[in-house]
Amino acid sequence: MEKRASIDIGSNTILLLAAEVNDTPFSYKEILNETFVTSLGKDLDKSGVFCENSLKDSYEALSVYKEKVESIGISPADVIVTATEASRVAKNSKEFFDKVKSELGFSVQIISALGEAYYTSLGVIKGHKLDSQTAVIMDVGGASTELILIEIEPFEIIRTISLPVGSVRGTDWIEDGSFETRMKNLLDNEELDHFKSDYLLCVAGSMTSLGGMIKGLKKYDSNEVNGSAIGFEKYLQFFESIEGLKPEDLLEKFPFLGKRAKSILAGARLGLKMGKRLEIKSFEISTFGLRYGTLFSGKIESKYGEL
Repeated sequence: MEKRASIDIGSNTILLLAAEVNDTPFSYKEILNETFVTSLGKDLDKSGVFCENSLKDSYEALSVYKEKVESIGISPADVIVTATEASRVAKNSKEFFDKVKSELGFSVQIISALGEAYYTSLGVIKGHKLDSQTAVIMDVGGASTELILIEIEPFEIIRTISLPVGSVRGTDWIEDGSFETRMKNLLDNEELDHFKSDYLLCVAGSMTSLGGMIKGLKKYDSNEVNGSAIGFEKYLQFFESIEGLKPEDLLEKFPFLGKRAKSILAGARLGLKMGKRLEIKSFEISTFGLRYGTLFSGKIESKYGEL
């Protein structure tokens, strides 16, 4: 088995995964699975750049990850590091990632929306048992939401769309009073009709956290959350029960949220809007996604890179 590590630098979180992987026949054994909430996408629409506090938190997270991967015998230079929507937009992302490379040794690859869809889907189909021949994946990030229609066997992306809204960007929109108008404009898109489905297979932090919240967990347990199904009516009822709570109230009720308590309501509201638009009957939660896909693949194909 080959020891590998991947890092996903998202708009809200920076995630580390390390595992021993066997390609043929496929199997893997997790070694490290870590999360830092750094909110890189905070106020990005207003400023166009990563703010200083988020850059500081992100550098600290990557410094910790450097120590962790080195402790298991992996060089930072060999870690597959991807960055997504916020990094595609922020004017100072390249400057920051140049610093990360020179000082920490991580080579960050900003991937395209199509690359994000491909590796997210790959992680899901390799790590999650699916019974149907096709599925619609919803990846709610911090600054964007990807919808991906896939064929499972043989694996193929049939269609994908990236919407410029996620839990962090959505939080900014709620704060400035533009959420409803902006969401209406985004959802008034005939292309979304192609993604109508009885259920959405949901990945990434907002929806997996909501899965844990709906289960009433005080401490997050991926094994408990993965594969859980949430009827849309149940989801709606849960949303109505928390929509008036402040971040500190949410954190007291669900301690595992940590810093995500500040953006989870926007993620929940976004999930609700998407569910209604796509006329779903239920959400199904998968804890697999982008960092799993890049780790299982072992590399990023050049056609998916932006830098």
